[in-house]
Formats: sequence, structure tokens, C-alpha cells
Amino acid sequence: MALSPPPALRPAVRRWLAPRRTALVLLPLLLAGAAAAVHRTTGMFWGDFAVYQAGAVAAARGDGQLYEVVHQGTDGIALGFTYPPFAALLLQPLAPVDPTVGVGLWLLASVVALSAVVAVALRAAGVAASAGAVLTGTVAMLPVFPVAGHLQVGQVGLFLMLIVLVDLLHGPGRRWHGLGVGVAAGVKLTPLIFVAYLVCTGRWRAAGVALAGFAATIGLGFAWRPADSARFWGGGLLDTARVTGDPRTVLNQSLHGALARLADTADVRAVWLPVAALTAVAGLVIAARCARAGEPLLGVIACATTGLLVSPVSWHHHWVWCVPALVLLVVRGRRTGHRLAVPLGVTLWAGYLASAGWTVIGLRGTDLHFQGWELLHTNMYVLVGVAALGWLARRPSGAPVAVAPIRPRPAATPAAHPDGRDGATVNRADTIEGGIR
Repeated sequence: MALSPPPALRPAVRRWLAPRRTALVLLPLLLAGAAAAVHRTTGMFWGDFAVYQAGAVAAARGDGQLYEVVHQGTDGIALGFTYPPFAALLLQPLAPVDPTVGVGLWLLASVVALSAVVAVALRAAGVAASAGAVLTGTVAMLPVFPVAGHLQVGQVGLFLMLIVLVDLLHGPGRRWHGLGVGVAAGVKLTPLIFVAYLVCTGRWRAAGVALAGFAATIGLGFAWRPADSARFWGGGLLDTARVTGDPRTVLNQSLHGALARLADTADVRAVWLPVAALTAVAGLVIAARCARAGEPLLGVIACATTGLLVSPVSWHHHWVWCVPALVLLVVRGRRTGHRLAVPLGVTLWAGYLASAGWTVIGLRGTDLHFQGWELLHTNMYVLVGVAALGWLARRPSGAPVAVAPIRPRPAATPAAHPDGRDGATVNRADTIEGGIR
């Protein structure tokens, strides 16, 4: 039975929407141009991107050189390539690119990925991803420290988060569901936590596809650069000294880092291991409960939060998962009319904005040896993550305590229609999703 086409937008509405679409396109272009100009003028920032490019160049020269590369930043910190050889294979297009051009292109793609994540989160929250909503969300998220820091160093996390979100939220029932998780884990090992999430939610086939995809990335790495692959998978991935010299740094927002800061010692393994194991089990159970409660986005966010907490090192830019979390919190708060949801979202946004990576380090000039209120501020991400999992343990659907009752709408007066139905009855996705969620 044919459905009536949706009514065309009025010219005034189209004129009102057009500037938002234009701004959504211009925003990444302008930021990319500004980044390229800053890089060419100062030579500062984008240290991780420089490592990516240096790794791509080293790997292009032949086997056995990938993990010998060291990038010396303007801050004096030496950084090495710490990802699997498969990541260097994907980064090969960067090898011949001028560094300034590369910075501009990388930032352009990163901002586009950020907007895509906002759009995916909006749809998963049950609202339309209009140009205005996506633009507002993107602009709001740009200054928060996980995102700003991510863009400043030129990280890869936004791309991996987008791949995982699309795979887990839109994949169920599809043949290749889980493949995105496997490929993302082949670039950076942290997405492997989502394989466990797939198992806990009963998606065994998808977990198998994810593991097969991950294994394929390893196989491609060995086929392309066998010596580098043997070095990485033979023990190089366990060398945390290549990642950080001291887990106490405020930029390490994991349970390991928090415990190290509280004890003011780098040796907290005896305490951290059982705490991390317990958190991993509890977090995955909570994530699975969210998924079974009909909240797939909450489940993915809970799983991501669990991974961030239990990882030995979770840099500030790893917490870009705050983007879909804040979008979901604000949207749900506005839709349910819960008084605290939106203010809580704004408070968390302000907390991420005034991150210790900018405030404490900027005021003290060091990222070690904290006391008093500084311990709360420097462990904010960890505290928020633990509190969020604790809340979801009580309410896996994420529903507020009190929701205003929804009054039924009066029945529409039947109108003449060619197929004998009410002309206003249209199979609209947003209407269906609104009823389900």
C-alpha cells in the first residue's frame, strides 16, 4: 500500500535551515585551515599526528623500522609509534603528504567524524539529526577537553568511536555485524572490550565476526611487515613504558592513574589489578543489562566507560565517549521533562571544559603530586565514569526517577484519503522510535 509523500518544506523553512547546513559544511573547513596555519607558523601541537606520519614513512621504507621511529616534539617529549603494523598500513597515504597539509586534512576529517558521532547519538536518542541539532552539538563539544585535546594532538579516537557506534547500533541482523569492532581493534587494541560486550549481549556470531576481522588485521600486518608484526605481537604491545613514563600523570584518566595519584606512587599494581577486574565484570554486566532494556546506545557507552576505567592508561582524549553520553543525557532530559537531567548535562559539560589538563597543570606547571581538592579535580573523569556505572546498575534503562505522565492525544478526525486511511497517518521513523523509546 503506497504511503503519502511527506509534505514539502515551505520556502521560509528552507531559508531558515540553509544557513545551518552551510555552517555545518564550513565549520570543518575553517577549522582545518586555521589548524594548518597554526602548524605552519608555530610548528607546535599535533604531536600524535606527527607520530602517525613518521610511522607511515618509516614503514614505507621497509620492514623492521616501524618501532625505531621517534618523534621529538617542540615540548621535548619523545614519542614512538605504539600501534599495530596494520595501523601503519592504513596510514600509508600520509607518508608523502606535507606535514602542514596533513594536519589540515586530518583535522578536517576529525571534525566531520565528530559531527557524524553527534548525528548517530541524536538518532539513537530518538530525535532527528537535523543540521541545526548536529551543528549545535558539534560546536558545543569542540571546546571540551577530551575533544579539544584530541584535535590538538591529532588523535585517531574519533574515527574509531564512529566506526564502533555505527557497527553496534546499526549492525544487528546484518551479516557483517561486528566487523567494525574488529577493524577498530586492529588499529588500536582498546575496542576489544566491545567483543566481550557482544558476547555478554548474546551476539555470538557478531563476536566471532569481530574476532575474525581482528585476526585478519593481524594477518595483513604479518604479510606486509612480518618483522615489525613479530616485534609488536611478541611483547611490544605490553611495553607500557612506551606509552607513559608515569601513570600518575593527570592526563591518565583510568583507575590505574587515579589510584596512583591517590597513593602518590606509580606502583599500585597489587591494588589496581583486582579493582580493575571487578570493574570490568560489573561494567560489562551493566552494559549488557542496558542493551537488554532496549537502550543500545546506553549499553555501548557503558561498555566504553568500562574499558576506559580498566585500561592501564586512558588518556584524556580517549574520553571522547563523553560526546554521545552528553548528547543522550540532554536529549533524554528534554524529552522526559526531568528537572535534573539537562542541568546535570550542562554541569558535566562545564567540568569537561574546565578539565584538570588545562586548569591544574596550567596553574601548577606540573601534572604530579596532588593533594586535597586537586585529587577530586584530577580524577574527575574516573569519578564520573564510576558514578555513571553505579547509576546504570540501579536503572539500566537510564530512565529518571519521575517522569511526567504522557497524556493521550485526542483521536484525529478521519479524513478522506485515497487508500481509506487517515491522511495524517504516515509511517515516520521518528514517530515509531518515539513510541518505542
